Amino acid sequence: MEPLTTAAISDNQQARVYALSSVVTTKALKKTGERTVKRLLAVGAVSFSCLWLPVLPMGEGWAQTGKNAKVSTIIKHLKNKDATVRYNAADALGNMGGEAKTAIPALITALQSDTDATVRYNAANALWRMGEEAKEAIPALITALQSDTDANVRSNAANILGNMGYGVERAKEAIPALITALQSDKNADVRASAASALRSMGGEAKEAIPALITALQSDKDAKVRTSAAETLGNLRYTVERAKEAIPALIAALQSDKNADVRYRAAFALRSMKGEAKAAIPSLIAALQDKNQVSFNFDTVNLMAASALERIGLSFQDKAGTMPFAELDKAIGDLEKALKALKDKKDKRLDDDIIASLNRSLDALKTKRQSRLLDRTLEWMTKHPWVTGGLIYIIFFPSLWLILLRVRPLWILHINNALKPLASFKLPDALGGLTFPIRTLLFIEFFNYHPRVLDAWVEKRLNSAKQGFNKKKTVTERSVYVPIPVVLDNSNLAQLTGTDLQPIFNQKRATLLIWGEGGAGKTSLACTLAQWAMSDNETQRLSKHRMLPVLIEQELDNPLTETIGGQLQALISEAQAIDNELLTNLLRQRRILVIVDHFSEMGEVTRNKIHPAATDFPVNALIVTSRLEEKLDEVPKTTIQPLRVAGDKLSSFMEAYLTQRRKRDLFTDVEYFDACRRLSLMVGQRNITVLLAKLYAEQMIATKTGTAIDLPETIPDLMLAYLNELNRDRLETEPNNRTVQRDAQVIAWQCLKTTFRPTSAKLEDILAALDDSDTAPERLQHLEKRLRLIQTIGAAQDKIRLALDPLAEYLAGLYLIDTYASDTTSWQDFLTQVNAISDVELIKGFLLAVRDCCLAKGKEAGVPDFVADELALKTGLTTPAPAVLINS
Repeated sequence: MEPLTTAAISDNQQARVYALSSVVTTKALKKTGERTVKRLLAVGAVSFSCLWLPVLPMGEGWAQTGKNAKVSTIIKHLKNKDATVRYNAADALGNMGGEAKTAIPALITALQSDTDATVRYNAANALWRMGEEAKEAIPALITALQSDTDANVRSNAANILGNMGYGVERAKEAIPALITALQSDKNADVRASAASALRSMGGEAKEAIPALITALQSDKDAKVRTSAAETLGNLRYTVERAKEAIPALIAALQSDKNADVRYRAAFALRSMKGEAKAAIPSLIAALQDKNQVSFNFDTVNLMAASALERIGLSFQDKAGTMPFAELDKAIGDLEKALKALKDKKDKRLDDDIIASLNRSLDALKTKRQSRLLDRTLEWMTKHPWVTGGLIYIIFFPSLWLILLRVRPLWILHINNALKPLASFKLPDALGGLTFPIRTLLFIEFFNYHPRVLDAWVEKRLNSAKQGFNKKKTVTERSVYVPIPVVLDNSNLAQLTGTDLQPIFNQKRATLLIWGEGGAGKTSLACTLAQWAMSDNETQRLSKHRMLPVLIEQELDNPLTETIGGQLQALISEAQAIDNELLTNLLRQRRILVIVDHFSEMGEVTRNKIHPAATDFPVNALIVTSRLEEKLDEVPKTTIQPLRVAGDKLSSFMEAYLTQRRKRDLFTDVEYFDACRRLSLMVGQRNITVLLAKLYAEQMIATKTGTAIDLPETIPDLMLAYLNELNRDRLETEPNNRTVQRDAQVIAWQCLKTTFRPTSAKLEDILAALDDSDTAPERLQHLEKRLRLIQTIGAAQDKIRLALDPLAEYLAGLYLIDTYASDTTSWQDFLTQVNAISDVELIKGFLLAVRDCCLAKGKEAGVPDFVADELALKTGLTTPAPAVLINS
């Protein structure tokens, strides 16, 4: 561009800039609105300055009139009607710096009264560029900070006052206004600028410390909290009172959600040096904080590491005068910090910081030793025997304690290795006593420490989970729908692990789950076992994990031996569990023993479950039973699963089908129609969980085409369940009728002695089955293919049905088919029933027989009195009142 004359500048150039600004502004208005216009006006201002200022010294007219003429001409533009011209004029004066000091009054006037915020903003900038000459503008800047309607102007005024604070003494007059802006300005940028400005005010800013602390703690905007933290850190060099902010800075480092704030908090603590020693744990924790800050490439953990280094250097400087307790604390803190830095293995953490901390730590230790070591060595020299004894007593327990923290299982391995070694006999002069080597080495006192047992359990936990989930009983109950229970006389809508934690965190826990057959006792016990192994501490039954051992068969061996064998199989251990270890696992509740079907077990087994016995090893015991067992009257917790109430039936079925991922098979109409039919089937009774689940499975089977229609009665539901199990049979395998008949025979054999579901001898069942030649193959089909029965006992010579309520209904159907219209047989049966004093023991079977009579009795010719007598016996009806006849 050729040099321009004054006239050209005054007319042509000004017009061109004016036109350019107008065009840009018009386009900006259309595109982005008022805020973008302001930004584009700033661009126009820069363009104006770039075009205007370079030509000023080049025009001949300007050279003759001198600097004052230049300034005067530009000052005139401050009064131009066009805001863009005024904006550019202020900018041009600012670029001239102190040379334009004669323009200060005009700029002050513009700052105070110009109607355009961008002009006031640029006027403030221009005043700042005047340097010391502009000190008379400080009151106007304070006023702008306090009362300008535009937040950008107030923020800029605060920034300029802060910049003036470094060189203009009078700027400190702004401290009260800055504090007020920090506390009460509604705009976050203004508050942040006020906080930043205070750091240049030196010692006079001490009165701002409380306001800065409050802003750091409670201002909602992260920019303000960041500026407050930064200013507090800077003021520490000039204001002693700034150390009052240390607790607030620690809190910000720990919990502020913004990385910039945490970074500045760490920076401020760094400036506090040794006075910030309370922040060491928080700074160590902050080493995990890898969040990058917005204003550079640093991360929070880098600043935290630097702060730890600075505190270490401060400790080093004061090591000679520190009290012993403080010196020990400083050493401990630096060791933790150094370990954390080394463990971090973060390449971004400077090795120089680690080296510096090492030097500080070595210096502290050296200073401590120089004050203590001499006296200690002198005493040890005078008392060698005592010293040796103390070293012996201290060394081995310390060794085991260290291993207990870092490698707890090593203690167990070392102890086991020392077991075969001979005992050590003391000299006769010392009594000639004999001690095991493990006792002399103190290791036996640590061998079964809770940390050791927890480590043993932890190592085998995954195997235990896999093994437990493979158990047939657990697999069949993989779908668990929470139901209401009574927990120690308190009704709970849904049982959780939290409800049981107070029980299992005691030194001994005995839990009885009791209720009728099909109530969901075994399902609940399996769920509790899963909770015992849970990784979620809030769901877990106790603070530590437990390995579950499920006992559901008669005990042919001693209880501890059975538990050991079950545990060995559960965790796939190659060798038998050491008896001493097993006993400690049981006594310290690292094994949860679940005894299922306790009420149906024989006396031999029941006599082995005596929680009150002094040698009973199980301290975490769950028992399921149809009866409210006394269990030797030991303190126990009871859980009674409740039946599914009629008004809750729909929601239970919904939850079950949803867990089975089958709810989408049914429209709402189909779903509620099926629930209605179930309600009609059971009448006014609440139903057991098992019955609801079987019905839900039949709904699925009907919908998927494996069953024709939903059953109308409970006995039909049981038979439909058998058919569903047998649907994939091969041509050579038993048909549905054969399976039904065989299952009924087996069920009656299992119930006929006590009228309670239990086991029957294999030879008796084979004798009772038709066509004994094919009976073994049919039993194999029921067990292996249908999983309907189980072979139990050490000799594998007993059979039981897998589901007790199913066994009761099948036995009832057997009686209907066998006794039919035989009145004498039914009377004999009822006589046997009446001979049993505790009807609760057999109530489930009696109700099942009654249901079978109502469903199948008419067809089979069963006398009417049978159902009536059973209803009376089970409490469904009451006896008619006696009629008095007058004589």
